[in-house]
Amino acid sequence: MLKLLRKKGVAKKILWVIAVVIILSFGFFGTAYLLTGGDRIRYAGKMFNKNVPLDVFNKAYRHVHIQAMMRFSEKFNEIAKFLNLEAQAWDRLILLYEAQKRRIHVRDPEVVETIEQYPFLQRNGQFDPLLYKDVLRSIFRLSARDFEEGIRDDLKMAELFQQETASLAVNEREIRDAFKKQNEKVQVSYVLVPAGPFKNEASFSEEKGQTYYAQNKAQFLIPPTINVDYITLDFPKPEPKKEEEAAKETEQENPQNPPPPDDTKKPIREKANAIFQELLVDPDIQKAAQKYNVAVRSSGFFSQEQPSLALGWSYDFLNKIFNLQENEVGDPFETPQGIVIIKIKAKKESYVPEYEEAREKVKEAVLNQEAKEIARQKTQDHLSALTAAWEASSLKDFPRTAKDLSLEIHQTPVFGRGEYLPVVGIAKDFQEAAFRLTEADPLGHDVVETEAGYCLLHLDSYLPADEKRYEKEKEALSRSLLEERRAQAFNDFLNRLRLKANITSDLPKKDN
Repeated sequence: MLKLLRKKGVAKKILWVIAVVIILSFGFFGTAYLLTGGDRIRYAGKMFNKNVPLDVFNKAYRHVHIQAMMRFSEKFNEIAKFLNLEAQAWDRLILLYEAQKRRIHVRDPEVVETIEQYPFLQRNGQFDPLLYKDVLRSIFRLSARDFEEGIRDDLKMAELFQQETASLAVNEREIRDAFKKQNEKVQVSYVLVPAGPFKNEASFSEEKGQTYYAQNKAQFLIPPTINVDYITLDFPKPEPKKEEEAAKETEQENPQNPPPPDDTKKPIREKANAIFQELLVDPDIQKAAQKYNVAVRSSGFFSQEQPSLALGWSYDFLNKIFNLQENEVGDPFETPQGIVIIKIKAKKESYVPEYEEAREKVKEAVLNQEAKEIARQKTQDHLSALTAAWEASSLKDFPRTAKDLSLEIHQTPVFGRGEYLPVVGIAKDFQEAAFRLTEADPLGHDVVETEAGYCLLHLDSYLPADEKRYEKEKEALSRSLLEERRAQAFNDFLNRLRLKANITSDLPKKDN
C-alpha cells in the first residue's frame, strides 16, 4: 500500500475519474464476474494488431467491475446483468493504450488524494486505513497495490479526457437558447384525425400481405417462449380479526415489540420444500404431485415480453424461470398468496414465422398501415381546406373556422418541452411543431404524426421564458451544457479509437 495513504491530504474539488466513469458507464448486456480461460487460451484477443494477454485483460475487467460496484453500491447486484463489463474492459485498455502513447503519468500523491476522497473509505469524515484494508480484502478481494494501480490508470484516463475536451466551451447565445427551450411554454388547439375509424376503408389481399411480410419480416419475430408445469400451494386465508386483536397488533408494530411470526405459513413452506427435494431426486412433477395430493397446472407457451397475466407471477420470478433449461425444476418461489414450484415443460427459441403462420398479424399490420395512410391524406385535405378558409377570413378565428368545416377541436394545457399531454401523450414531433408556431403565423402548415393520429395545430398562446431567472440559472446551465458537450466529444473520440483498435476477441462466449 502507498505509505502516503496514512497521511492526510487535501481533497480535489473535481475528480475527473468520476466524469470518466460516468462517460464510460452506458447500457450493456453481460456478466458481472471475472473471465477465466484456464489452459485453453493465453490471449484475450487482439487490439491495435497486438495480442492482449488474458491476465492483462482480466486486470482491466477487475477494475471496471470495481468501478461498477463503487458507482452503484447496494444496487450493483440488481443491475449487474445489464452491464457489459467485457466491453467496458476493452474500452479501458484502448484508453490506457492511448494514454501511454501520449506519455501521461500520474504521481503517487494524486493517487493518494483520490483514494482518500471515497466516502466508503472514511470514518467521521476522515480516511481510515483499517477500513481501507477491510474493504479491499472483504469486498473488492484485491491487493492494495492492484487497487492503487487501478486508480492510477483511472487518473490517466481522466487526464486523457481533460486533454481531449479542455478546449471546448459554450457561448452566451447557446446558454440563452438552452434557457429559452427549457423554460418557454405554449398552448395550442389542434384537430386530431385518428387512423382507427378508417380501418374499415382499408383492404387486404394476399399480394399486399406477401409484399409487406417480405419487407418487414423482423416485425413478426416471435421471442423465446416457455411452457411450464407448476404447483401452487396457497397460504391459509387469515380469519377476520376482532377489534381488540387488531389494536394489540398495532401496538406491537414497532422495533421494540415486533409482531409474532405467522406460524400458519410454516406447514406450507415445509410441504413446498419436501416436494422440491422430491423433484431434485426425480423430476417427475406429476408423480410428486400425486404423492403430496396437490394439483399440477400447465401455463401454455408464453414469452417474457408477454407473460400470461392469469399466472400473476412477478417480473423477478419470470426472469429466473426463463434462465432455466428444459425439464429443469425451479426453486420454490414465495408470493403473498402462497408458494409456486415450477418445472420447464418445453422451450422454444425466438424465430421468424413463415408467412402462413404470421398471416393474421400481417393482415392486421397491412390494414393498420392503410388506415394510417387514409388518415394522413384526410388530414392533409383538412389542412388545405382550413388554410383556404383561414386566409379568406378577416377574423382569424381558428375554432370558428374549424367548426365551419365540421372539424373537432382539442386544446392542450399550457406546456413546456418534454411534458406529457392529454390525448397525444409525450409526442416530440407534436411539441416541436407547436414551438415553431408564432403569433404572427399561428396556423401550422404541416400535418404532424402522433401515436394518437394526425394533427393540425394552431398557436393559442405563447409564454416566453422568465428573463429574471436567467442570470440566476445561467452559471449552472452553462456547466451542464459544457459537461454534456465534453461527454459527447469524448465519446466521439473513443469511437474513433475503437475503430483504430480493430478489436478481435478470443474470449469464450458467456451465457446471458
